[in-house]
Amino acid sequence: MSVTPSPIPSSARPLPTGLEPLEKGDPDRLGPYRLVGRIGAGGMGAVYGGIDGGGRCVAVKTVHARFARKRAYREAFAREVDMLSRARGVSTAHLHAADVTARVPWLAFDYVPGRDLRSHVREFGPLEGEALRAFAAGTAEGLAALHAAGIAHRDVKPGNVILSPDGPKIVDFGIATTIGARRATDRGASYGTPGWVAPERYTGAAADPAADVFAWGALVALAATGRDPFGRGTPEELRERVSAGHHDVEGVPEGLRPLVEGALSTDPDRRPSAVDLMRALLPPPTEAGVDGRGRVVPAAEALRALLRDYWRGVDAAGHDPARWAAAVGMVSAAGIAGGLLGGAGTGAGTGVGAGAGTATGSTGGTAAGSGGAVGLATGTGTTTAGATGGTLSTLVGSKAAVAGAGVLVTAGVATGGYVVYDQVSTAPVEAVTAAATTLEEGGGFVVEVERRFTDAHAEEVAARTGRSVEAVLEESRAAVEYRYAAGQDTFLARGEVMGQGSVAAAGSDGRLYVYGPALGESQASQPVTPAWEATAEDLGPHLVTGPLREMAGSGDLEEAGSGGGAGGRVYTGPLTARLVVDGAVVDEAARGLVEVDAEGAPVRMEYTGERWRVEADLTEAGGSVEVADPQQGPELGGEGWEVFHAPACGEVELYERTWQVRADAWEMTCDRAMEVAGLLGTESERVETPLGYAGTGAITYLVDREMACTGVRDFVPGLSGASSPWSLVHCTPAASAGETDLGWEEFEFGPSTLIRFVRVE
Repeated sequence: MSVTPSPIPSSARPLPTGLEPLEKGDPDRLGPYRLVGRIGAGGMGAVYGGIDGGGRCVAVKTVHARFARKRAYREAFAREVDMLSRARGVSTAHLHAADVTARVPWLAFDYVPGRDLRSHVREFGPLEGEALRAFAAGTAEGLAALHAAGIAHRDVKPGNVILSPDGPKIVDFGIATTIGARRATDRGASYGTPGWVAPERYTGAAADPAADVFAWGALVALAATGRDPFGRGTPEELRERVSAGHHDVEGVPEGLRPLVEGALSTDPDRRPSAVDLMRALLPPPTEAGVDGRGRVVPAAEALRALLRDYWRGVDAAGHDPARWAAAVGMVSAAGIAGGLLGGAGTGAGTGVGAGAGTATGSTGGTAAGSGGAVGLATGTGTTTAGATGGTLSTLVGSKAAVAGAGVLVTAGVATGGYVVYDQVSTAPVEAVTAAATTLEEGGGFVVEVERRFTDAHAEEVAARTGRSVEAVLEESRAAVEYRYAAGQDTFLARGEVMGQGSVAAAGSDGRLYVYGPALGESQASQPVTPAWEATAEDLGPHLVTGPLREMAGSGDLEEAGSGGGAGGRVYTGPLTARLVVDGAVVDEAARGLVEVDAEGAPVRMEYTGERWRVEADLTEAGGSVEVADPQQGPELGGEGWEVFHAPACGEVELYERTWQVRADAWEMTCDRAMEVAGLLGTESERVETPLGYAGTGAITYLVDREMACTGVRDFVPGLSGASSPWSLVHCTPAASAGETDLGWEEFEFGPSTLIRFVRVE
C-alpha cells in the first residue's frame, strides 16, 4: 500500500544550507520549479534555489520587474540564455530551462554545490599533485568548450570557479559575450576584477579567448600557491603589475609552471589556447584508454576519468537535496531521513575523508529516530549504516571529516544543515575542528571582540614613555563587533579596525568599503586616501575561524576542562593570531583557548601573544545573520554614514577631464558603474536631461530612468559662469513621481550614493 507523505507546514520547514528566506514579493514558483530560498541578489535581479518535481536542485536567475519592462535588459537576458545554452563543457554550469518572454524573465541552470576557489584555498590550503592537475585540466576544458561555442566568458576569477564534488565548474555568464564583440557596441563590457583581467582589456581590446586564458593562468597559480599571482593593492597598482607582467608564480609545480607563465604573457598572441592547455594536461590517448577497435577516448571522457581517479577531498559544503525538498514540503520528514531523494549529488567515489579511503557516496540511508538520521563519520572516509548519504557524503573530504571517529553528526531535518550532535570521545582536534565547521557552514555569526596590550607589553611601553601601565592598557583597549552574513557573503567590522569609530565591510569578491560619520556637504564628495594596508581578503570570516583551524592543526591541542555551560568543554593550543589594528595587519604567535557548548558550537575564544590579548564572545553562531550597507540610513538598517573608501572601478573621460569611477553602494557592481559612466554626456536614448541647463550651474543626467547623475560648474574665480569647467559629482537612485501642474514630469531622488566620481589629477 502506498502512502502519500504529509506536507510539512511552512512555519516548520527548515532553511537549507546556503539559502536565505524568500522575501516579500518573491514568487514561490517559476516555471516548473518550486523556489526554496534566495541564493543571492544584486542590483539587476535575484538568484533563487529551486527544485523540480523529481527533486533536482537548480539555480533560477531572474531580472527585476522594473528592468524586465525595458527591451534592452530583456534582450541582454536573452543573450545570457543563449550563451548558457551553448555552454556544454564538462566543467561549465548547464542551462536546464528558461522563459525570456515571461513577465519576469527567468532561466534555470545547474546548482553547483561546493566552495569557490578562493574559499577552498583559504580554508583547506592549496591544491597539490594530481588534484591540482585535475583542476587545471578541468578549467581549461571548460574554457575550451566555451570558446568552441563562440563565447568569451570575460569574468574568470576565483569567485566564479566552484570546486564541486564532481570537479571544478565555471559559473556566472552575466557578462559573457560573443567572441570579437567590441566595447563600442558591447553594453556589458567592463574592466572586470583587477588582478584577474588581461592587460589588453584595459586598452579596449575586443572580447577574445586569450583574455580568458590569462585568467586561467592566474587561477592555477592561486590554486597551486594560495597566493594571488599579482598580489594585493589598489586597482591602479594591480593594473600596473598586470600590464608589466610582474607576476609571482613561485611554488607552481614544474610540470605546470611553463603553461601558467605562457598563459600570463602580456602578449595575447603568445598565450596558448584553451585547447592547447587541455591537450597538455589530459592523459595521452593511450593512457586514457582505447577501445578494442582503436577508438581514441574523447577529451570529455579523458577528463572525467582524470577527475574520477584524482579529484579528492572536495565536499558539497553542506548542500543536501533532501533538505531542499523538505523546505517546500515535497516529502515528509521521515522520508527525508530515510534518504528518499538520494544523497547530496556528490556521486560515488568523489569524496575522500581525512583519514584514508574513498567515500561510498551512498544515495540512501536508514532513519535513526524521528528527529533525523544519525550516523558516524569514520576515519576511513566511509559512512556507517546509520548515516544519511545526503548529509554525511557532504562531510567526507571536508575538514569536518577530520572529526572522524569522534563526532556524531545529525542530518538535522529541523535545522537546515548538519550540527555536531554528541561527542563520542573528547579528542580535542575533533572538537575544535567541529567548532570551526559550525561557523563555516552556518548562516553567519556575530562576534564581540575586545583587544588590548598584554600586561608585559604595556609595562615595556610604560617604561619607554614614562606613562603609567594603566594608562597604556586603557589606550590600547578597543572593542570591535564582527558580523558575517553567509548568504550575502559579506563581513562587517564595526569599531577600531580601519581607524577609530570606523565601519569596514568586505566581500569575498575583493570589494572593500570603509565608512565613517558624515563629513558634511562641503566634504562629502572627497574620498579618503587609504592609509591602511588591510584588504578585503584580510577582513574575511577567517579572522574568526582561522585561529580555530590553526589550533586544530597545531599538533599541540589539549583539553583544559569544562566550560561553555552544562556539557561544554574548553580546549587550548598554539596558533598564529591575525588582527587588523587601525588598518594594519598584525600576525602574532599566541596561545589560544576556545570554549564550546554541549552541542560543540563555539561560544568564547581567547588568545594571548607577546603584544596583544584578545577576548571574543560569539553572540550569534550558525543561524541566519544579515548586514546592511551603513550608508543606506536607519530606515534601511544602516547608519547613514559617509563612504570614505569604495571600489575604484576604472576611469572615464568627460568635460575634458579624467574621472575615477567608484561603486559606493553594495548593489552597484563595477560593471554597471562603468556602463553608466560611459553613457554620461552622450546622445544615447538611455540618457535624459530633465533637470537643469547650461546656465544654472547644475545638470542632471537621468540614466535608464532609474539613476540621476549630477554635474556642477566649478565657478573658477576670474571666469564667467558659462566659461567655468564642469565637474561630475555622483549618481543617486531616481524614480518618477508623476507630473506637475504644468505637465512636467517630476522625479524623486534617493539619499544614498550609488556611484561617485573623483577627479584624477
